[in-house]
Amino acid sequence: MVGSGVMRAVLGKIIGYGVFIGTAVLIYLAWSAGQASPRSDVAEIEAPVIQISSNVPGRIISIAVSNNQAVKKGDMLFQIDPEPYRLRLEQAQAELAAAQSELAQGERNIATEQSNADVAQKQIERAQFNADLARQTLERLEPLLGRGFVTAQQVDQARTAYNDALVSLDQALQQSQGASQVIGTLDTRSAQVDVATATVALAQRDLDNTTIRAPFDGIISGLTMPAGEYVITGQSVFAMIDTSHWEAVAFFRETELPNLAVGDSVDVFVMANSRVAVPGTISAIGWGVRSTDGATILGLPIIANSLNWVKVAKRFPVYVELHEPPVDLMRVGASAVVVVRGETEAGNGGDQH
Repeated sequence: MVGSGVMRAVLGKIIGYGVFIGTAVLIYLAWSAGQASPRSDVAEIEAPVIQISSNVPGRIISIAVSNNQAVKKGDMLFQIDPEPYRLRLEQAQAELAAAQSELAQGERNIATEQSNADVAQKQIERAQFNADLARQTLERLEPLLGRGFVTAQQVDQARTAYNDALVSLDQALQQSQGASQVIGTLDTRSAQVDVATATVALAQRDLDNTTIRAPFDGIISGLTMPAGEYVITGQSVFAMIDTSHWEAVAFFRETELPNLAVGDSVDVFVMANSRVAVPGTISAIGWGVRSTDGATILGLPIIANSLNWVKVAKRFPVYVELHEPPVDLMRVGASAVVVVRGETEAGNGGDQH
């Protein structure tokens, strides 16, 4: 009986030590697995979300989509009343036509004045020639007067002809100067045509913007506004989720960050169907978070009277780009679990971002 009792005591100790050692081994294996494949149960599915608004104010006359509807890039979303903008375009086009007509008339006037200037130039040349000829005649007759070869009347007539030629030359010069001043007055009319052309382009742009189209493939979200509402520029009518770029944002403890790198492959399990592993790649790692305990008043930090000496590891966001995720599982804000598999097959060694 004593021997069997001793045996039972030894066997109990062996079993106890075995359980202890087994537990330690399991803890070590779990720790090693966690180090090799970090895991975060705090993750969400995200996608770019933009607010859809109109570039021009007006009354919505029709909405071509419904809430939670999938749309393609270029699909019509809603229509602003185009009538005021169509009338402004017609007005701008009429003003452009008037400016172009005035420019054309000015060009015709310039052509006429240019012709007049050419005529004036020829008159100058003719008057200059006549003046030179009259001067030469006068200069030739004046020496002959003293020798009696010509009469005083002939000299006077030559002097009068020379003075008349100078007057004609001066008139021709003045007429040419006036014609030249008229030329070159099309700058203002050309500028008016440019302004009218720009006004037409802006009116056409505003008219085109009365039809709001999808900027990318996505899903309509938050549509509650009915047709008939008056909206202003930049006022959100509803939101669109960009379904071409899904990602998971996981929060890992700062102690796990050394085991993560941009380019690492991960598996994402969405809570809606945790049996499906969605492959992904770490695209970025957050560099900063803000503490809820930090506060400053008048330049001095606020410190609590009692401090918690238990250090809690902060969590930093890790961004995972998903590869061909199942459409039915992708919802913004959906809960997920992210498990890091390690580096890609090609390896990366990339820096954390």
